[in-house]
Amino acid sequence: MPKLRWAFNSATVMDLPWPEELGFWQRFKWSAAELWYDKIKARLDAGETCAALARQLRDAGVRPIGVSAAVVWTESERHDAADERSELARRLDVTAAVGAPALTVVVLGKVGPDLAQEYCRLADKLRAAGDMAAAHKVKLNVEFLGGLPIVGTLRSCIELLNAANHPAVGMLFDLCHYYVSASHLEELPLLPADKLFLIHVDDARKKPLETLKNDERCFPGEGLIDVPGLLSQIRKLTNYDGYFSLEIYDKEVWRLPAQEVFQRAEKSIQFVEERLKV
Repeated sequence: MPKLRWAFNSATVMDLPWPEELGFWQRFKWSAAELWYDKIKARLDAGETCAALARQLRDAGVRPIGVSAAVVWTESERHDAADERSELARRLDVTAAVGAPALTVVVLGKVGPDLAQEYCRLADKLRAAGDMAAAHKVKLNVEFLGGLPIVGTLRSCIELLNAANHPAVGMLFDLCHYYVSASHLEELPLLPADKLFLIHVDDARKKPLETLKNDERCFPGEGLIDVPGLLSQIRKLTNYDGYFSLEIYDKEVWRLPAQEVFQRAEKSIQFVEERLKV
């Protein structure tokens, strides 16, 4: 029996359409998946409904653990506020309608000279977004993106979440974003224990760290990261017992045949499970 609760992240097969992906989830006996919003939208644009997609997931025995992703823009980006809010509302509507309990959120945009003010405004926006999510009975998984000038580290994400202080808003911890950023595990206890909402599992390609980017990824056991060791430490520090979403966000992986991707995903999970310290 697996030690962890695994989910397949749809971004791992970014170019595989919904119907084909659903078939692979069934063939490889995945019981949970993190969905990609653009794939859902493609089916909606083709005339299907969220209710139909939710039924397909139920028939396949696949539980949707979340949808990715929505954007919260920085103040300095000057993004149209009404457009930002309406787009978030649309994605929350879809998330709730397909039966997923969470929507991933990332922070993007230009950063002005007053970084403290940028974070203050972001906390306000996340608090408002949390209210919208709570009204949908959905949570927001805020993901820090390594290398970005704002919300690009574990600590900055923790401080933002603590400032927002909303029960529907928590952290998505991605191993590669952690690995390529100025982040440290000793900072993790600064996050309230109930605020770690989701973990993305991946590995980093074997490249010099000075040139490694956060979208140069590979399957656990094939790269630089001690994935079992890192997961063991995170679990020890947080007592996290939620889902572990396998997300290999990498263009080279996207070009592989889907059969190979799912086979390597299966092998990588076995690698992690065999070496994980309970």
